[in-house]
Amino acid sequence: MRTETTAAKCLWRETTLRRNDKTSWQARQATGLWLADCNSTLRSDALQIVSELVANVIQHVPGDWVEVRLGFGDGFVRLEVIDPGTRETEPRFTSRATSLEESGRGLGIVAGLSIRCGTEIVEGGRRVVWADLAVGQ
Repeated sequence: MRTETTAAKCLWRETTLRRNDKTSWQARQATGLWLADCNSTLRSDALQIVSELVANVIQHVPGDWVEVRLGFGDGFVRLEVIDPGTRETEPRFTSRATSLEESGRGLGIVAGLSIRCGTEIVEGGRRVVWADLAVGQ
């Protein structure tokens, strides 16, 4: 799923993290720092989204790194998580889990918190999963 909003994005922040037991924490710390001056709702939603997206990479994609990017656009903030890519099917932004299951809800949470979300394959077969959050709500 791809919704084009790249023309309005600017002022990117990014970090590449080694995959280990601290990767999700490091992604949240970076995102929190980048959004330190934003309202608490936006920051909280962004922290939840980056946690879900990084957890998906760690669980489903082989490799030793994950890249986290954040871009500020006209009325929105875009979070991107980039991974080495996999031959698996495209991520689905709907919840597959029932209320009692412990997994399968992450991308549904991302879709619920964001105004737009999607995924694309870029150069070298890497996958970008992104979510846009409204600014000023």
